[in-house]
Amino acid sequence: MAKKRPQRKRRSARSIGSKKAKRERSAKRKLTLKQRLARARRLEALDAKKPVVETSRVRALSSQPQSRSAASPAISDSVGRWEKNARNLPEDVKTVQRLLETAAQKLQAPELDPKGVDGKIAQPPRHSNTVAAIEAFQSRSNLSVDGLIEPTGPTWQALLQAGSPPADPSHPFRNEDFPQTYIREISVSLDDPDHSLTLTWAGPKADSQQTGPFRTSPGAGLKGLNCDDEATSRRSGSKCTPKGARPVQGFARRLNSDSRATYVTWFMQSRGIALHYFPSVPEYAASHGCVRIESVNVARLIQDNSLVDDTEVVVSGTWTKPPKQWD
Repeated sequence: MAKKRPQRKRRSARSIGSKKAKRERSAKRKLTLKQRLARARRLEALDAKKPVVETSRVRALSSQPQSRSAASPAISDSVGRWEKNARNLPEDVKTVQRLLETAAQKLQAPELDPKGVDGKIAQPPRHSNTVAAIEAFQSRSNLSVDGLIEPTGPTWQALLQAGSPPADPSHPFRNEDFPQTYIREISVSLDDPDHSLTLTWAGPKADSQQTGPFRTSPGAGLKGLNCDDEATSRRSGSKCTPKGARPVQGFARRLNSDSRATYVTWFMQSRGIALHYFPSVPEYAASHGCVRIESVNVARLIQDNSLVDDTEVVVSGTWTKPPKQWD
């Protein structure tokens, strides 16, 4: 008796059709490098058309108020660690505590909060929230960490700037001496993992300003491109952060292409390239070419204290190919 041949499972027309559609969709997705560059250039053009607000030195000087009605806070003697011979007069301590409270809120830094305004410094110092807040502020401001504030010292000047209400409510992170004191250079390193951004200030009160470093994430680049090559990084549509030095060109509230990208400082607007805040800042290159800034307050600080043409953005360092580049 002959053996029956096993019947082959017939594929339905629906199954064949779905596989064919899947292949067609896959074929559509595979664009050439030339096509992907063209698509990326269109996205850059979308952002580059964003209206630009310029803050030049001439305009900033002409709009600066000539006088201030409110007197700046002052301390008559030293505040902080008892073993550093601080006088800790109650009114002086209260003044420092109020400024620390304001700085903690303004910078969203809870470690700067003295946890009350009572005019007292506890002993021993390890039990003092005010001393801990002073030292945290000194560390954050790249100052000598000694837990002591002198009336004419750098810590007092920095705290006065950070903890005082803004002179211009529309620019809450603008230093009180702007535009005489402003950000002269914004340096961005392409080195993993922090891609650190540092600020260099110019002017009479430059030494009391925040300098960083701050965490960022640069452009990941189009798949197959090497953003470490300077010529490639400057190429339109490459989705790389361009290496080199360029002046700030203007400011915008957000990007057209992504409303999550806010407090925009342009430095290559023809390509839609800027520094801006973004809620996702991984430890590898991830953006479409812009420099994502981890802290919204740092993005606002940069925008409020930079000058068109006078502030320069310098991008350098070694770019590392990330786990995923853009298609």
